[in-house]
Amino acid sequence: MVRRKYIAFLTLTLLSLLLTSVVLGPALIEAPPETKSIEEILSPKLPPGNESNETGPPVEVPVSPHFVLLVTGAAHTHYLRLNVYTDYVDGRWTTRNATRVPSNIIAPPEIKVPHHSERDKVTVGSFLPLSGNLFTSLYTTRVDGAGAEAVPEYNLFRTGLNVTTYSFSAVSYTFDWPYLVNLTAGNQTEYLSAPNDTQLVALARGITMGATSDYGRALSIARYLANNYRHVENATPPANTDRLKWFLFESKAGSSYDFASAFVVLARLNGLPARLVEGVYIDAIPQTQVVTERNRHFWAEVYFKNAGWLVFDPLHPDQNVYVPFELEITPPKMTLNPGSPGTVTVKFERVAGGTNSSVVVEVPTLGRIALINESGIYNLTVGPFEEPGHYPVIARASTGAGTPMSVLRLTAVTVPGAITVIPDQASVGLLKENQVVLGLSIQGATQDVRLETTSPLVETWFWWGTPGSETGIYVRLTSPLRYPPGWHVLNMTVTSGAERYPLYIPVFVMEPTSLGVKVPETLTAGDSLTVNGTVRGTVTGEAPSLGNVAVFLNDEKRYILIGYGNVSNGRFSMPVKIPEYLKPGTRQVAVYYVAPPGYPYLATGTTLVVKVKGLARFSLPGLILARPGNVTIVGTLLDGADEPIANASVAYYLDERYLGNATTRTDGRFSLRLEIPGIEQHTLTLEYPGSANHSPATISVRVATVELNVPEKVTGELGKPVRISGRVIGIENATLNAYVFPGKTYTFNVVNGSFDFTIEPFQTVGERSLEFRHGASVLKRITVAVVSPVKIELLTSEAKGEETARLKFRVVDSVDDPVGGIYLNVSVDGFSMRVMTNDSGIATLDVPVPEKKTNATVTVAFDGSPYYLPANGRFHVIISKKRKILWLYIGVIVIIGALVARYRLVKRKPEERRRERILKIIFNNGIPLFQEGETMEISIECDGEPELYVDGKPFGKGRDFKLSLPLGDHTIEARCGDLVETTTARILPSYNDAVVEYYERCFLPWAKGVGVDVDELTPREIAETLTDMMYPWEPIDTLTWIFEKAKYSGRRISRDEFILFYRSVLEVIGGGCGV
Repeated sequence: MVRRKYIAFLTLTLLSLLLTSVVLGPALIEAPPETKSIEEILSPKLPPGNESNETGPPVEVPVSPHFVLLVTGAAHTHYLRLNVYTDYVDGRWTTRNATRVPSNIIAPPEIKVPHHSERDKVTVGSFLPLSGNLFTSLYTTRVDGAGAEAVPEYNLFRTGLNVTTYSFSAVSYTFDWPYLVNLTAGNQTEYLSAPNDTQLVALARGITMGATSDYGRALSIARYLANNYRHVENATPPANTDRLKWFLFESKAGSSYDFASAFVVLARLNGLPARLVEGVYIDAIPQTQVVTERNRHFWAEVYFKNAGWLVFDPLHPDQNVYVPFELEITPPKMTLNPGSPGTVTVKFERVAGGTNSSVVVEVPTLGRIALINESGIYNLTVGPFEEPGHYPVIARASTGAGTPMSVLRLTAVTVPGAITVIPDQASVGLLKENQVVLGLSIQGATQDVRLETTSPLVETWFWWGTPGSETGIYVRLTSPLRYPPGWHVLNMTVTSGAERYPLYIPVFVMEPTSLGVKVPETLTAGDSLTVNGTVRGTVTGEAPSLGNVAVFLNDEKRYILIGYGNVSNGRFSMPVKIPEYLKPGTRQVAVYYVAPPGYPYLATGTTLVVKVKGLARFSLPGLILARPGNVTIVGTLLDGADEPIANASVAYYLDERYLGNATTRTDGRFSLRLEIPGIEQHTLTLEYPGSANHSPATISVRVATVELNVPEKVTGELGKPVRISGRVIGIENATLNAYVFPGKTYTFNVVNGSFDFTIEPFQTVGERSLEFRHGASVLKRITVAVVSPVKIELLTSEAKGEETARLKFRVVDSVDDPVGGIYLNVSVDGFSMRVMTNDSGIATLDVPVPEKKTNATVTVAFDGSPYYLPANGRFHVIISKKRKILWLYIGVIVIIGALVARYRLVKRKPEERRRERILKIIFNNGIPLFQEGETMEISIECDGEPELYVDGKPFGKGRDFKLSLPLGDHTIEARCGDLVETTTARILPSYNDAVVEYYERCFLPWAKGVGVDVDELTPREIAETLTDMMYPWEPIDTLTWIFEKAKYSGRRISRDEFILFYRSVLEVIGGGCGV
């Protein structure tokens, strides 16, 4: 029993310590740096990858941890990603921090380019616990594992726990080659930083010279690196050497890190957003495979608009082009003794769904040795070969559904004998009407050699050398005219005396092709048309039954895909769309025929020169509403790239009646005026006849003059929504806008001629101007009066005094804001007085104090004002004499209280409440623009003692200043402690100059923007046109009058007139253009 008590006591103690360490440990205990946790000591794990906050210091080549993984289900996945590197700094790659999202899901990208997609469900098991970043593919959509969270910016997943198994779902995308060629680089500026090194820049530009697309540039870089550099596992540059430049310009040999790092830098120097990725390269098979650090690999990813991130790896084939499968057979050649079998490995990977693909493995003398119907890696036994000879092991993969495709790979098997013949080509590609010479090297021949064959592919042969020494045969191959194209096995036997040596050589007979295509000599941007053509063999004239045709149109810097379709029995007919944004000019149309893999017809292309006319179109609403009278119509003539077409003549017709022509300005805009006196509806037709560079354009719109039946003044209550309803005479259904100055717009619908909408509550009383607009036309202007009821409160419950006592009242509006500046009529038991509230809504009244304590009746009345409704109140208040104060006792109490307070402040000084410090420069004269000779008055608001600087020189200390400055712009700077505030003041010779400059700089461009032909009108005509368009006439009239006085009268403009002019301009144009 005692032992049980001890056990229970110890258990409770340990649990308490555990809870304390979990809850209070971080606050109570600070471990030394680099201290390992218990988990790290007991269960070593992979070091964390470069997720959001664990990038660590940059290293030249990231260190690879040791790991052993079992990966299952990667049927279409070659690349498992672990880390992403974004910044190249001083020869080393680092990663910017990224946000972790507590989710195990990342939505797949929206791929807007036609594509093929495959989905994998991959399971990963590890012999050591994994923590940090997890091995996943590029577009992993879900991870099922303990503690999984996402890093969406890098398409990574991680976990903060130790896991030994997890699974993920992923999608991969591939594209037909024409769509890849059509891709453009995406807008990812953060992935464009690269060393500013002239040698690197020259190399990058030289590699991509001649590339006609962004994808082509990326592919050129990958192919350049693959063709000009060697891959070695361990490449170590000399000390203090830039590894990237050493790889590119000196050693020309490196690891996958060097290839991928060089690709990213060269791509960025070509304007392609790219990043470096670290992970493993695995077999794309569904079966379980072992993955270790030997699979470690680096590659690059480039971002393309509408296609997302695409993989580029100079050490492996292009992963982005759609193929129905991948096929590989190893070794490429081997030697077997007579009667001995051998082993070949067939890799059948990335088999696309729905293709019903399979592989047939055969040997000419043995027949079929295997049929493979599923993706995987297969070790096959071949042989034994009883007789000496040259035997190919042929693996042929083909699709059983969809577009027929086939791929052939082989292993050349040499079985030596008394004589042995080695061909210089394991297989031969033979074009019709062309010749190929196949060399046969003969070993062991002691007598004359001969070649025996019945194949019509052998045109002739001749022997070289002498018996007993080096000797051989050259075989000239050619294809007869009607010999069937495709794969054939050429059977030949070399003899030397009684010795015979058979050879079996696969020969692929192909035929070149030519294109016949018709395209109009002149194309118009935006047009749709059909391109027809034929594909024929150039030798036999036979028509290929399979293949695709792509049509491209060059746009100065690149080729644009405008059509893509199939070939059927040598013919094609496909719709093409000319891009609307093309500029006028001479272009090239490139047409390409491409046969499917394994089809015995060669790709071909042709180029045609065409003239492209730019698209012209009108930008104008389909319905235009206006008030009766002078109706101003404003429109724009644009090209397909939304750029203006200037100096073009536009004819306009009203109900098919020609009225005149308007000319577009440099911004493509034009305006015309119609006289429509009543409420009417008409059809306005605009016609642009076109030009040598642009197509004709026409548009018909409906013009309706309407009248709004709505009260001139609508009253709403403060703090409550304002409902406005009315009718539109002249149109049944439309969409209008209600614009409430100074900047709130409401959109509402007119249904059956009526409308009803609600305005958000106003927070202050007063009148607001509301305009009903349709496009640029103002249909009517009304006033919204915002009023408020008021509430009167008596704040004094008991008033005391010796001769008079003070009563305090407060007046608030409906949102409890104080109401100042109003008069209250107050009556207290026959004593009446009129008082006014201050800015705080407070009013006070001193009343006589009676001899005896009295419960007085107080009546308060407010007669109302333009924006506040009448109100009254009746209250009761006690009025009495104030008792005499015993000042001696009060003094003693105050002294004691002060001592206690001081003691407490010394004992525990409270933390001062922080308040925001302010520093403001205030121009007491208003706008910071002055006439020469005027005095500028400045006040500074600051918590301390401010100091004023003018043009960088100290002017003085204080809060109020008067300055008289010379002509020009001056920098006014106030300093208060560590706060600095800066502004600019301008001094002009006269306000006349300021008025003219502001009118021409701000008002005229705005007027032109709303459709007024300011270049052809006088200031007064501009004002009349704007008034016709229902813009506010009061400020327009004011600013026009002051402008005319400033420019034409010779009289000087006063400061008050300039401020009035400035405010009028702001009221019309709505701000955005300061002095």
